[in-house]
Amino acid sequence: MPSSIQINTMHDYFDRFSEHMGGQITGSGGERTLLLSPRLGEGTLTRIPIRTGMEIVISDFELIRDLKVQVHGAYSLFELNYCLEGDIYCAWEGNELHTGSLSGNVFFMENMNVYMEKKGGVRNRTVEIRLHPELLLRCAEGPEETEQIRQLLSRNRGRIGRFTDTPLIRQGVRDLLQSGHRGSMRRWYAESKAMELIALISQPDDGVKEASGISLTPDDRNRLSEARRQVLDRLDSPPSIPELARLCGVNEYKLKKGFRTLFGTTVYELVRRERMKRAAEYMDRGMNVSEAAVQLGYANMSNFTAAFRKQFGLNPGQYLKQANQERIRP
Repeated sequence: MPSSIQINTMHDYFDRFSEHMGGQITGSGGERTLLLSPRLGEGTLTRIPIRTGMEIVISDFELIRDLKVQVHGAYSLFELNYCLEGDIYCAWEGNELHTGSLSGNVFFMENMNVYMEKKGGVRNRTVEIRLHPELLLRCAEGPEETEQIRQLLSRNRGRIGRFTDTPLIRQGVRDLLQSGHRGSMRRWYAESKAMELIALISQPDDGVKEASGISLTPDDRNRLSEARRQVLDRLDSPPSIPELARLCGVNEYKLKKGFRTLFGTTVYELVRRERMKRAAEYMDRGMNVSEAAVQLGYANMSNFTAAFRKQFGLNPGQYLKQANQERIRP
């Protein structure tokens, strides 16, 4: 049975979740960090207040068991969130969305009522940029930007949309997380990076995909989750769509359509993305480019290079050079 959390203003979010999760709160000057209670898990939840109507919430924790909450919010909220690591499921007004690692969502909710699950035993690292819609409009400079933001709000009203992950977005998230500033400088820097990320996803052709699709029963979701597990377990030699449909007991149409609806990506995109993440991990551990490619079943180096560049915005050789520099840096 999920717990219920009532949030009446945008800035209540951190307080209500902190009360629900328990633990010790530290911080001063407005910024506060919750250290999770050991009975729930370990890690932190940090709130950075930017100004009235804007805050950034950073999560980095691992739960012992699944967290299931029904969030009731009697206010308007525009949010851009990015998941570096995690396994999160949301459902609202007959829609549902599964968020995994290296993916981002944007939404504009008014008087929202959202069911959310965060998986236990999985590290959750997320960044949430939360604004009142009127503040977002006031940040616009001139009629053109105002209209651009109005369109952004309009196409995301009442729904959670996935935006396309790009190297620029990923770099912006890293910059925000790795800032060494403190106090007011930290807030100013965080605000500039937050607005930069919003600008990157605000173009109408940015690839935001509506989180909607065919209706899925609990049994369908279980079968599609099994399909995802099969793919992740066999990245070096992934099953074909017909084989995967047969293994999981669904037809090919439901596999392809349902997979995108539930996980926000196609089977092919998941294979490519996870293969490249695995390749980067191998090179971080000391493998050279050829070894990483062979380990993941690539016989053609040009195909491996093209896929890696599409994922990270640089060639595997460039990535390996950076990784080597990080290892020897004092």
